[in-house]
Amino acid sequence: MNKAILFSLWVLFVLCFSPVPIPAQTDGDLDQILSRLKDRFGSAKTFQSDYLRDLLPKVPSQLPPQSLQAEGQLSFRSPGKLRLVQKKPRSEQLISNGEKVWWYVPEEKVVYVYALKDYYLQIKPILDFLSGLGRLDHHYRVSPDPSVPPEAPYSGLILEPKTPQPDLNRIFLKISKSTFLPVEFSFYNVLGDGTRFRFSRIQSGHSLADSLFNFTPPPGTESVSQTPQPSPRK
Repeated sequence: MNKAILFSLWVLFVLCFSPVPIPAQTDGDLDQILSRLKDRFGSAKTFQSDYLRDLLPKVPSQLPPQSLQAEGQLSFRSPGKLRLVQKKPRSEQLISNGEKVWWYVPEEKVVYVYALKDYYLQIKPILDFLSGLGRLDHHYRVSPDPSVPPEAPYSGLILEPKTPQPDLNRIFLKISKSTFLPVEFSFYNVLGDGTRFRFSRIQSGHSLADSLFNFTPPPGTESVSQTPQPSPRK
């Protein structure tokens, strides 16, 4: 076998078996993702899905992992209407009609009632995120998530609020490359504690009735109004 043939075989081997670098996500990719999200969610006022929720404490918890997990169904309608129906680890419901918030615990036969303005910080990251899916770059500085491999079936985004917020420092978002629906959403506060939602069976843009976002206590349920405590006088 002459040297020319050997050289040709060597070149073929290098081309076939040498690792080929996969280009990282570019600004063009990011622009396309934001444009597709605007197309899908720009006029959509509703979002509904099953969810798996994980609490992600910065300091490792002494509690068993299953106590930091929950699953259920999420329903949202803009502006400010939210319904979280938790099925595991215990049945609970958190409902907002845009003015009031009800937290219902069936096994305790009690519902706690808040004015939305007094409970808003607890659900603000979820409401802001779902309300702003069609205009993420209006409220957040958006950049690609370098930890997401290019071959993943979703695109990764990092969202940082343009206006500093004590309850929200950063959001990690995963968007399906095939449907441009959010499949995972993790938000962290300034202390480093996080909450992750993983979505499935997603629907968006369909009608959701007012009755989903109001709550009538079942017979025998104690209703407890929660009012903010007055600040001590100085």
